[in-house]
Amino acid sequence: MSNLSFKAISPVFGAVVEGFDVDDVPASDGASLNHALDRFGVLVFPGLELAESQQLEMAKVFGEPSKRSRPSADRAERSPYADFMGLVTNVRKNGVAIGSLPDGEMWLHHDGCFIDEPYRATILYAVEVTSVGGETRFVDMRAVFRSLSEDLVSRIKYLRGTHSFDYRNIAARPSQGSSSNIIKSATHPSVIRHPNSNEPALYLNPLCTVGLDGEGSNPSDNENLLSLLFDAVDQSTATFSHRWTKGDLVIWDNWSTCHARNDFPAGETRMLRRNIIKGQTLDAYFK
Repeated sequence: MSNLSFKAISPVFGAVVEGFDVDDVPASDGASLNHALDRFGVLVFPGLELAESQQLEMAKVFGEPSKRSRPSADRAERSPYADFMGLVTNVRKNGVAIGSLPDGEMWLHHDGCFIDEPYRATILYAVEVTSVGGETRFVDMRAVFRSLSEDLVSRIKYLRGTHSFDYRNIAARPSQGSSSNIIKSATHPSVIRHPNSNEPALYLNPLCTVGLDGEGSNPSDNENLLSLLFDAVDQSTATFSHRWTKGDLVIWDNWSTCHARNDFPAGETRMLRRNIIKGQTLDAYFK
């Protein structure tokens, strides 16, 4: 009999998973956890002790682990799991970062929006955390869509967003048309239909969305339109911030949520292990 239960974090989304045993995950629990991820968007598993191999096995509960999109030549990690798992850390050896995304604030974004089949989910496991700062902020993009005015929805319903990401710069959008073997880019509907729940969700974000195109697109107005949409995301009340504790594992749905990172003290160690769940092509909600 399952001991799983889900304690809501906010009135809109997010839940803490209680009664979870990483060494015993029956098929029925796997189905419940996947349903909960679709429903809540973010799941927090507190107080786990996980080796890299256990984290990768746990990821399989939610789907097929995906290889990382970062080019292998541009990775600092050299562990046997580096194809599937990265370190998000500010630790350096001989002045060189041993992981990825090392320092400071990171704007709101969807992981994997810059590839053709965006990741289903992202998993972070806290190995070391700072005394203050470094929280991960989440926004429910289904709720953001529901908050948009009819006029704004009519202006974007048939548009597609172009998303780009420069691994060397995590605090600003790349310019549209940037070309580099490090900068990745993809286009997706501005409003997607969630593959599992069929719910609409806004799929644009301040860090990676660099342009709009499609039926009804007005190039001279697109930057203003994006600014309005980014304000709707950033100012949404459908949000909460997770304050990390060592041993926390958090998984979030990249199709229904976006997230950001708060700044943290440069002199303190922050280290989290990150892996991702393979995604798929995202369909437009409006056709």
